[in-house]
Amino acid sequence: MDSILEIRNLSFSFGHRAIFQGVNLRLMPQDSYALWGPSGVGKSTLLKIVAGLTPGASGSIQIQGVEVSSASQRAWQDLRTRLGLVFQEGALISNLSIYDNIALPLRYHTRAGEEEVGKRVGDLMGILGIYREADQTLPALVPAGLRKLAAIARALILEPSLLLFDEPTAGLEEASVHRVIQTLKSYQEKRGAALLFTTLDATLAGSLANRLGVLGKNRILIEGAPREILRSMAKEESGS
Repeated sequence: MDSILEIRNLSFSFGHRAIFQGVNLRLMPQDSYALWGPSGVGKSTLLKIVAGLTPGASGSIQIQGVEVSSASQRAWQDLRTRLGLVFQEGALISNLSIYDNIALPLRYHTRAGEEEVGKRVGDLMGILGIYREADQTLPALVPAGLRKLAAIARALILEPSLLLFDEPTAGLEEASVHRVIQTLKSYQEKRGAALLFTTLDATLAGSLANRLGVLGKNRILIEGAPREILRSMAKEESGS
């Protein structure tokens, strides 16, 4: 089975500060990988490097067999449609309504008619619990949690094969957290997508990830089953 994401010997520096040195990571279909580590260790930066938003890294990043660094503009545009991105701030377009933000990738990358766009947007809004009264509301006028849900819906709308999510449930109420977890699990099972996400939420890591990697000292220090690693870290912190 071919990998969806393969990172080999990735290194990256910001100024004179080394952020990563020799990072390796491979994600297969339906893999759900949690990146764990303290603030400032580079979790979000790694996602942005993979997404092509932060240039300057050395090593190799392949998405479904395509080498990101040497991909042509046309190949990279095709790759973009296979990526679903969510960052902590949501990054919704401020002058577009919630509905139009979610619909944007469909309108930009496909020839779907407005009837199909409406159905797919409406279906995702329903699955994620985004109330339809928010359809024509600008992002600044809705709660932060709803903006996060809209960003997740926008990331899923093109049915991508690789999801890159930065703290996907931060700021959400418990019911929404449960809904997001179930939505992502169902999506991965249905589409065979891989998920790489950052978190410091032990409950989320234990519920959603099948692998967890601890970032530190410019690399992935340890990886394995989330519950085992989290249990081991808890024991170390308690001194037992």
